[in-house]
Amino acid sequence: MNDQANKLRLLSKNAYQYEDKPKIVTNSPIARVISITSGKGGVGKTNLTVNLALALANFGQKVLIIDADLGMANVDVILGCTTKFNIMHLLDGEHELADVVVTGPRNIIIMPGGSGITQLANLTELQLQKIINEITRFDQLVDFILIDTGAGLSRNVLNFMLASDEVIIVTTPEPTAITDAYAIMKAYATSNGSGILKLVVNRVVNQEEADSVIDKLKKVVSKFLKLNIANLGYIPEDLNLIKAVKIQQPVMLSYPDTGCSRSIEEIAYKLIYGEGRNNTGNQTGLKGFFNKFFNILS
Repeated sequence: MNDQANKLRLLSKNAYQYEDKPKIVTNSPIARVISITSGKGGVGKTNLTVNLALALANFGQKVLIIDADLGMANVDVILGCTTKFNIMHLLDGEHELADVVVTGPRNIIIMPGGSGITQLANLTELQLQKIINEITRFDQLVDFILIDTGAGLSRNVLNFMLASDEVIIVTTPEPTAITDAYAIMKAYATSNGSGILKLVVNRVVNQEEADSVIDKLKKVVSKFLKLNIANLGYIPEDLNLIKAVKIQQPVMLSYPDTGCSRSIEEIAYKLIYGEGRNNTGNQTGLKGFFNKFFNILS
């Protein structure tokens, strides 16, 4: 037990900070759990998740990414770190929490591969509680837990959204992407989702294009779904991001001073300290997330 505690302490070391970046302390007793999703694939959801985690770490925040993309789990590949274990190995008596996670750049912690999550629905209550007790230790070890969901309007994606206290929806200015973003918000509203919805518009030509997309979605969502969505920001079209994808490196590491990276840092700042911070007092942490998730499944 002491050895396990020591491993977890190592995982929870302060994240790397640039010398010219301020460390912002939230003093939250539990981690903020944020699902990041999109109405369709190919809009940059996973890239945003990875680079947002790095940007949050630049501000001194400790971050855990749970790769819950059940079809194309690849967060660990983008960050250049892999593991052969998943959360189901916590039940075999031979593996600990520190064995099924890996530490990436800036001390980001990654729980790779979403396939193990689907098997949780078939566990006994005792088995399930054992895993939840292990995983929810991260509530005290990290500041942010980013859940990279699959893309599209599937039941699994919707369940992750409904269980999270906060949801970031990623879209682009393409009409099909906007339509699909609205569709996933509609499904969320129909399922009585109560979390905070936030919007990021990716691959925009300029701020005017981003403002147009955000304004359009906010109006239609407010009118027909009676939901409020927060404007978390936008990310410009950037050739450096394409270069970073080709070399399988996060743009925050390979091109930290490019417009794309600066925009992602602005989004991270908003989440911590600006309009995107969660000041509603409804944070339930990872334990609350799993309790809601399995209540939905039952």
